[in-house]
Amino acid sequence: MLPGLGPKALRLSMRVWFARWFRGQRSNRVQQEAPSSISRHHVVSAKGIDLDAIEELMNRRLRMIWVRHTWFVVSLAVLLLAGLTALMIFFTTSATVVRIAVGPAGSDDVKFVERLAERLRTEHAAIRLQPIIKNGAVGVMDIHGKSEFDLAVVRGNMSLSADWPVIAILRKNVVALIVPPASAHQPTVAKDKKAKGAKVPKIEKVADLSGKRIGIVAGTDGGPELLDVILEHYGVPKDKVKTSLIEPANLKAAIRDNTVDAVLVAGPETGKAIEQAVVAATHGKDGPTFIAIDQAEGIGKRKPPYDSLDISAGAFGGVPPMPTEEYKTLSYPLYLVARKDYNHDRIAAFSKFLYTSRQALAYELPGVLAIESPSTDKDAPVLVHAGTADYLGDNQKSFFDKYGDQIFYGLLIFPVLGSALAGVAGYFRADKNTRRIRQLHRLLQLVKRARTVRSL
Repeated sequence: MLPGLGPKALRLSMRVWFARWFRGQRSNRVQQEAPSSISRHHVVSAKGIDLDAIEELMNRRLRMIWVRHTWFVVSLAVLLLAGLTALMIFFTTSATVVRIAVGPAGSDDVKFVERLAERLRTEHAAIRLQPIIKNGAVGVMDIHGKSEFDLAVVRGNMSLSADWPVIAILRKNVVALIVPPASAHQPTVAKDKKAKGAKVPKIEKVADLSGKRIGIVAGTDGGPELLDVILEHYGVPKDKVKTSLIEPANLKAAIRDNTVDAVLVAGPETGKAIEQAVVAATHGKDGPTFIAIDQAEGIGKRKPPYDSLDISAGAFGGVPPMPTEEYKTLSYPLYLVARKDYNHDRIAAFSKFLYTSRQALAYELPGVLAIESPSTDKDAPVLVHAGTADYLGDNQKSFFDKYGDQIFYGLLIFPVLGSALAGVAGYFRADKNTRRIRQLHRLLQLVKRARTVRSL
């Protein structure tokens, strides 16, 4: 113990000595680890503000801003690309609803449209059919100029239009003029004695229909307009023929009650409509006879798309099978048409599905369908839809076939334009905070240089 110092003073002096010793050791360690800092000027303002620290803070702020902006731009680009991809997938995979007019209700044509719509759904096709069922057969004039119809099932014996070109021929309808046997009528008591022994004249050809009563089977593919074409060609005055529409269920009773002399029915050659009419006109073993339209080819020349067709023996069915021998009659097609301005690519895709499914549809609807492709020749009697023509001619183009060149040149040009626009926009629309920090950084550099000058 030193003389004159008490214990408290001694402890205080020891603390001061240790504190000075540790401070010296720390200063030596810092100088050894960072010798470059000796030559570096540590600028401090008159108020004790460390300008180097402020400069380092500004540099960090600039780096954070650039990194933050870079990540923001990258994130925005990724989100935009993902959104465009999702939008493209949605529009390319979502089904398009196509409205089709067909009629009358309960007919074979309505069944065909329903089966086709079902197949489109089950096979997840890009097109969906929405049937719009009409009360009667659909004609082009019934749907012309109406935007609620995209497709329609129309008869070829009705007027067509260039605004509704053809997608497919669904089948060929035939005309049957049936004459029931005399035994099919109930015996009637003649009011006039002179008429008792009179013979009923036979109906063997179209000219014999003058002065007769013709029953037209309702709800089938033939109507009064079809009979008018036949009578006009053979020169039979319309006012000499009495016509009436008869429901299929009432046809047998009308023949039995002798209210008709002949029956006109039209439909598929092996369909139910003609077969049921033949059965109704058959009495026991006595079958009906058929009036041949021997000038059917001439009618087709004058009024296309009518055509001539030879009916094979037994094609109409019945017991016994009818007809008993081959004869000639008139035929005309049943068309599936579409609006001319409807999307060609969609019609091409629909045509592909229809033609690849025609065998399955014919199996599901026997005797109703015999789908054929229309002629694409320039002198064809009907106009084919451009989308269907592309499919039939193997001229369908994929997305890249159509827009491949535009995409290629776009990939070359747009990045350059985008970079130029981004540069111009970045130059004229620089962030205010960034400009302010840059100006402050320049000011700090000037202050540092001013503090370290050696002369005024």
